Amino acid sequence: MPTELPTRLRATLARAGALRDGPQGPRWDSVALLLVGLFLLALDVQTLGLDESVVAVPGGPAPWQGALLLVATTVLLAKRRRPVAVLVVVTVLSSADGVLGGSLGMYLVLFDALFTVAVRARPQARTVVLSVLVGLVLAVLVATAAAGLPARDVVQLTLVAVALLLPPWWWGADVRRSTDLAAEQERRADAERERADLARAHADDVARIAALDRDRAVQDERARMARDLHDVVAGHLSAVAIHAEAALAAPPDEARDRAALAAVRAGSLDALGEMRAMILVLREGADADAATAPAGLARVADLDVDVDGDVPAGLPAAVDHAAFRILQEAVTNAHKHGAGRPTARFTCDGEALVVDVENPVAAGTARVDPALTSSTGLQTMRERAAALRGTLTTTRDGATWRVRATLPLHLEETP
Repeated sequence: MPTELPTRLRATLARAGALRDGPQGPRWDSVALLLVGLFLLALDVQTLGLDESVVAVPGGPAPWQGALLLVATTVLLAKRRRPVAVLVVVTVLSSADGVLGGSLGMYLVLFDALFTVAVRARPQARTVVLSVLVGLVLAVLVATAAAGLPARDVVQLTLVAVALLLPPWWWGADVRRSTDLAAEQERRADAERERADLARAHADDVARIAALDRDRAVQDERARMARDLHDVVAGHLSAVAIHAEAALAAPPDEARDRAALAAVRAGSLDALGEMRAMILVLREGADADAATAPAGLARVADLDVDVDGDVPAGLPAAVDHAAFRILQEAVTNAHKHGAGRPTARFTCDGEALVVDVENPVAAGTARVDPALTSSTGLQTMRERAAALRGTLTTTRDGATWRVRATLPLHLEETP
């Protein structure tokens, strides 16, 4: 029970604050000030402590002060739309109320009008009103001093003027600064969210462009492989046609014809194997768009690389071309990102060809996230090895970068 009361009180105050800040806030303020002011009039609570009205009015000052209070609280309904105009009208009504003796309820209405100007008026209007308030305080000081009042009375009356006029202004100015600060923080938060959204969109665009570049490079590699294999297949079929034409053009000769048929059979089998490899490479649907010269490990001398050991010969064309392209890309990457000349080593055991490329790298070199770069070297090398049912791995051992490609020598299409 003791903990429930503060919670309920805070909830009630929160609901009251939300209601006052809403569209109906001025109406509730006017009604509350009117009721409080009438209650204080009934108790005869005065602002300045005057015992009687300065002017004589029929029926006494209380009914007239009640009427002035009703008019002032009605004018307060427009305080949000016309804060300065409402302050002027309330000031006139407060002056009339002061002549009648001064009621505390009317001062509360003036307090609310000053507070609203400090919170909602434009900067120029606030400057003018603040200047008038300071001028009134100084006027009280000068008037009391000129009237020959004792110094104690001059100070007391001046402090009363300060206490009556400046607190609502200070309070309203503080509320306005807090509101402006909250609005500025909200604008900064919105700007930060916009920048974060733009950064995420930019990162997504970079990743998408990099992915497109990698896909395009992979397709280009497939097309290049297919063109190279096409040239080899065409060479085998041309040899078959030449042997067959020679056998048909000469008189029958069993030994020569059998040799020709053997050559035709060998060329046909070679062409069939290379055709199967080409079909595997083209399975993804890449289209050739340029002509390239056939590539193979016989062209290793054209690359800027040291070869450790012998270069294998007599490889299937698909494996030969793939090995050369992988070596070519690995050497290019080594010169681009490494710190020294690369070394290549070949191992062939009759089942697979293993290509190892090593190159030194600078100490402290950090790897870049592939999603944030358009580099496609490793991706295309892996794709080329995978097209032949092989594998490609990369490792870093201290200051050495290694690329290993394993390519099967016997290509078989899996279902």
